Amino acid sequence: MKKILTSLICLAVLTALGVSQSVAEMTQDGIDKENKIISIAGYDACTGKYGDYGLDDKRGQEIAVEEINAAGGIQAGPLKGYKLKLEFFDDRGDPKESANVAKKISSSKYLVALGPTMSSCALASTPIFNRYGVANIITYSNASTITEQGFNNIIRLTYTTKGIADFMITTSKSEFNAKSVAIISENQDYGQQLRKYAKDKAAEIGLTVATDDVVTPGQDVDFSSVLLRAKNAAPDILLLFVTYNEGGMIAKQVRQMGWDVVVYGPDALTAPKFFELAGDLKNVYISSLMSLDVKKTEAAHLASEFTKKYNVLPPLAAIYGYDAVKVAANVIENGGVDRASFIEKLKDVKIAGVGSPMYQFDKNGEGLVPPLVVKPAQWHKDQTNQ
Repeated sequence: MKKILTSLICLAVLTALGVSQSVAEMTQDGIDKENKIISIAGYDACTGKYGDYGLDDKRGQEIAVEEINAAGGIQAGPLKGYKLKLEFFDDRGDPKESANVAKKISSSKYLVALGPTMSSCALASTPIFNRYGVANIITYSNASTITEQGFNNIIRLTYTTKGIADFMITTSKSEFNAKSVAIISENQDYGQQLRKYAKDKAAEIGLTVATDDVVTPGQDVDFSSVLLRAKNAAPDILLLFVTYNEGGMIAKQVRQMGWDVVVYGPDALTAPKFFELAGDLKNVYISSLMSLDVKKTEAAHLASEFTKKYNVLPPLAAIYGYDAVKVAANVIENGGVDRASFIEKLKDVKIAGVGSPMYQFDKNGEGLVPPLVVKPAQWHKDQTNQ
């Protein structure tokens, strides 16, 4: 009797193991073969001081997933007809939390990770994704050091901090005829890399840096002392290497003190919150890609759905979130059917997008992006509110 009971227990255990194994096989690397579902993970700061960026990134990704699934799912390759399932994680714009999120994504069944916006979060999460062999499509983090790590599992959709800083310094001299600039930067990876590359470029082309001050995001709200110091130095341009909260407050306080200097910032200031905080946009300029053309086929669906759901045209964080899903789908169609093959096919992408006319990547994972432009902040605001 004991032998029979032991045999039955062993059979039950083996059966259970077999079921578990078959389930694991069905969902290996996020591919559920039984239900024809591909699980992908998004992550960004949906709450906290950078929450507007992350929410828009999430919304863009969701719209792209809905669009792909409504059209019948993946259009080609071994996983043709499979639908996408997106789960989005909030890293709160905190590098420690971003590292925790990366561990959670890596140890779960997701094919690829999409995000984030904050460079400090990307620098915390990318080594973990690399260690676990998970591809990371960087949506909107600019820090040059992200791809300089040499990881083979990363591509970036947007510009580097070096590219942005070089452009802003060059155009300060060529477009605005500036001989000197004042710099205010945030003490995060994003701001400090922009600051470093800007000072290097300024020295190279003979542009004087009159003042150079650093502020703390989420802590500093009164910028009168650094602004007074900058004003007394009489620069031709005030460069802001900050994100939308600090950028909006600084721009407003510049005008409140009666200083009519040209204020010039990076594309991080295209978020609607910046325009709300800044108020008067006279002589405020932003460098960015002229990304959203609603007449383009690639942009029409995103523009229509985002406007329908949120009553504004999609800002850049949403554009890059949307494009990240489209890039991921292209990799899957080209044979990225598990984590290893996805990474192998990652840099073979060639697909038209909203944030770039054609997404292609070099050996380091940097996008071959078109030139930046400089436009009045009011122009960007009008584009958002069409």
